[in-house]
Amino acid sequence: MNGKLQDNNTPGARRGAARQGLEKVLLPILIFAPLVTLLCWTAAWVFRDDFVFKATLISLGCFTIVVGAVACLLVLVKRIDRG
Repeated sequence: MNGKLQDNNTPGARRGAARQGLEKVLLPILIFAPLVTLLCWTAAWVFRDDFVFKATLISLGCFTIVVGAVACLLVLVKRIDRG
């Protein structure tokens, strides 16, 4: 705290702001995709006697992993393109 004003237009400041924006966008994806996957797989284990319901829950759990990975890649590609 030496009284100097911080310049937010420097490349380092912009990179830091972009990183924080990227973390804000990816955080819900990285939290909810594994939670939904674990929930679906746990429910599939609970309902392991009914094959159709179990297969549907396992597939839904795998689908959330794929959607989370694709969303992360899409966000990364879009952020890199803007640049």
